Amino acid sequence: MATIKDIAHKAGVSITTVSRVLNYDKSLSVSDLTRKKIFQAAEALDYTKKKRSSTTRDSIAVVEWYTEQQELDDLYYLSIRMGVEKQAERFHYKVKRYFADDSLSKIDDVKGIVAIGKFSAEQIDEMSKVTDNVVFVDFDTLARGHDCVVTDFDNSTKSVLNYFIENGLKRIGMISGVEYSSDHQLKITDHRFDVFKHYLEKHALYDPANVFVGDYTMQSSYQLVDQALKSSKESFPNALFVSNDAMAIGALKALHENGVKVPEDVSLVSFNDTAVAKYVIPSLTAVKVNTGKMGEVAVRLLEMVDASTDGDAHTPEKVVVATKMVERESVRKAK
Repeated sequence: MATIKDIAHKAGVSITTVSRVLNYDKSLSVSDLTRKKIFQAAEALDYTKKKRSSTTRDSIAVVEWYTEQQELDDLYYLSIRMGVEKQAERFHYKVKRYFADDSLSKIDDVKGIVAIGKFSAEQIDEMSKVTDNVVFVDFDTLARGHDCVVTDFDNSTKSVLNYFIENGLKRIGMISGVEYSSDHQLKITDHRFDVFKHYLEKHALYDPANVFVGDYTMQSSYQLVDQALKSSKESFPNALFVSNDAMAIGALKALHENGVKVPEDVSLVSFNDTAVAKYVIPSLTAVKVNTGKMGEVAVRLLEMVDASTDGDAHTPEKVVVATKMVERESVRKAK
């Protein structure tokens, strides 16, 4: 594992600055450019270094449904984009980047598009006018006729819940979120909640009062947990499944400020396992999503469509990438 010292050296900043940025210390006065350098350095150190080729064939567009600012608040999408760009480099593609505040009409002269995140039907149609070769990452578009790469939400959610139960934790809660496409035409709810609810109902453990819904940001999670604890510490869950690392950090902050210990009083499992998960205190037990692999597969799917010469219409594929649990300090283990 890369150390904070390694990250500081790569980003060209102090160890203290790295530590405070990775812990989302909002009191630190630091530019977004510096934050971006630190987060990118942390993610990049997890990748195997490859020799850069000087030969470039064509351009592909990488379309991110977040703005660059939002990407810094949810490193999951930053790490997917970096995975796409690493694989594009190996295939000798030039990359043209487009963020949520860029007009899709600006995309031109590209061999294909890798679209990261959630997009409305109108946005999908606009990208399809540029090229038929569009692959979506973290969005199931198979029914819409497009290749896609998604995470195994179903099995990973069940594994977390089973992990809690095996460790004697049965008052289980979830911090989830609702979000919208950048044009606000599509509302996206968390599929993991459906799995969570169904699984706990089967085990007679589901309590709707233990579900907290925010907007996937650290601040929303902090407010939800803080409010719930101030209302009643006694009824608060003794285990929390949190939909991303930023929300997990917000929950940790609220728990600490309210005198609730992790993992002694509340165990917590996060989702994504981005660079920050291993550096917060306590370090987060997390479901690791192989974002680099998702990016690699997306570019390979683009390449497969481009290489097809049989004259038949392309049959879209959905690739589901497995996850794994990374155990750290935020869960109380059964003795």
